[in-house]
Amino acid sequence: MGLDIRVFKNLKVVENPQLDEDGAVENCETEWTPGESMKWSEEHFPGRGEGVDPDKVYTWEDSFSFRAGSYSGYGWWRRKLEEFKGDNAFQELINFADNEGTIGPVVSKKLAKDFNEHADAAREYARTLGDAGEVWLYLYDDWKKAFEMASENGAVDFY
Repeated sequence: MGLDIRVFKNLKVVENPQLDEDGAVENCETEWTPGESMKWSEEHFPGRGEGVDPDKVYTWEDSFSFRAGSYSGYGWWRRKLEEFKGDNAFQELINFADNEGTIGPVVSKKLAKDFNEHADAAREYARTLGDAGEVWLYLYDDWKKAFEMASENGAVDFY
């Protein structure tokens, strides 16, 4: 078990989505709905999903996925992110769910800016982590790409 991430760019609402008898999207390869996961994250972390409607079904222009790590591995990575620059950046990710939820394009744009502004310093910081620094930096780059992509009318889906 762990945290997986799916990123979407240029979401477009599907007007007449094909749903199964339980109301789930039939073709998850081409359609996505934030649903209950986003409703939960918005209840606990209000505003993170701004720009996305949890009750809509979307298609997208581009997407990619990555594994953020086991739950404990992601927790370690996030603690290191907080040690790195958490006093003045990345708060919307540091203080977010580690299991499910959605971050929309508005917050993604802010986080993309944080990841870009601190990219050079992140490489320096990774060197202080010894052998683990390579893994930390690899994930930093995945998150950077995720928020850059989602900032273009997209979303970052935690599942």
